[in-house]
Amino acid sequence: MGVPGGFPPGGEGMSFLESFRLELEAISPVHVGTGEAYPAYAYVPDFQKKVVHLLDPAALLLALPEARRRQYLEKVAQGPKAAQEVLRYLYQEGQLPQEAVVRTLPASAAFLKTIQEATEEALLEYRPLPYSPLGPYLPGSSVKGALRTAWLFRKLVEGDQVAEFDRREGVWRLRQREERDKEVYIWPPRAPKLAENQAFEGAVLGYAREDRRGMRLDLYRDPFRAVRLSDASPGEGFLNRIGVFHPQKDTRGLALLAETFRKGSRFTLNFRYHGGLSRHGGVSMPIPPKALAEALRNYYRKVAERERSFAERYKLKNALKVYEELFARLEDPEVFPLRVGFGSGRLSLRLALLLPEDHPEAREPRTRKTVGSANPQDGLPLGWMLGRLVV
Repeated sequence: MGVPGGFPPGGEGMSFLESFRLELEAISPVHVGTGEAYPAYAYVPDFQKKVVHLLDPAALLLALPEARRRQYLEKVAQGPKAAQEVLRYLYQEGQLPQEAVVRTLPASAAFLKTIQEATEEALLEYRPLPYSPLGPYLPGSSVKGALRTAWLFRKLVEGDQVAEFDRREGVWRLRQREERDKEVYIWPPRAPKLAENQAFEGAVLGYAREDRRGMRLDLYRDPFRAVRLSDASPGEGFLNRIGVFHPQKDTRGLALLAETFRKGSRFTLNFRYHGGLSRHGGVSMPIPPKALAEALRNYYRKVAERERSFAERYKLKNALKVYEELFARLEDPEVFPLRVGFGSGRLSLRLALLLPEDHPEAREPRTRKTVGSANPQDGLPLGWMLGRLVV
């Protein structure tokens, strides 16, 4: 049984291991990238049924008669558009072998329209979701990254601390915020390198140690070692079009094709907190689940407020409906927002709210990625989810 706040009575952190269900609901489409892409010669759409058949090209080659195989290879060599044309011809003529079809996915009208109207230059490849043998799933690592960002924000803002990069020594140091800092909590290098970003997290989360050779990271002290998150159970994939909205330019020709989880998709992940690790010095600090939920509410609410202002300024009606739902649902004190996956934007990923205004990473993005519409102005923002922790 759950209790108010979703947390056990008698305080937090008293058990060595606390277990929760992290229940998530997508209030906008979500895409988590894998680094892979399916090329145009590996799928064929059915425009009438609004589905796409994913193919195994090797199985297709083995099953096709010699003449059709040669025709297919010749078209593939001419480029993505020609490859799609020959596959559609084979499919319409009933000559596409069933054993070559790996799976069939529903597709949005915008996805199918992008294929139909593609130019010779279009790559026509689409990005899949992560897959298990049971279907596409939401990786726990993607969700954990969102938790980590919110906790970094909390440690600086609520601790009234500033993380400052010492350019002379090449190390990050924490200090109490002063009047001269104003609203700035992070003073970074002008163009941070990956190692400097990693060192920043180590300094803020207390697992960086300074010795005579400089600053080094003790990853065994990373407090998120005490937070264990499973992958979600499989969901349903949906092929979609991701566009780029620019206030002053026509960007309808800029598009990515990707598999997303639909708005309304629900996921459950196992969340375990090893409180004993922090109490016995195993990690640098505790991350009590209740405090982590509060950090998510505080940080991602601010991100959503910034995005809503952008949507109001440029009359992005469908995006505004997402933010309207988000803020209405936050009337429930147990619910928290978070941003997951591709298209989350620099505001949510890089703590841009805490940087100096003139820093390149702090500038308001000129564009927004939207999904599900041939006109990017009518699309939805990516990656917004609502969650709760339940005992």
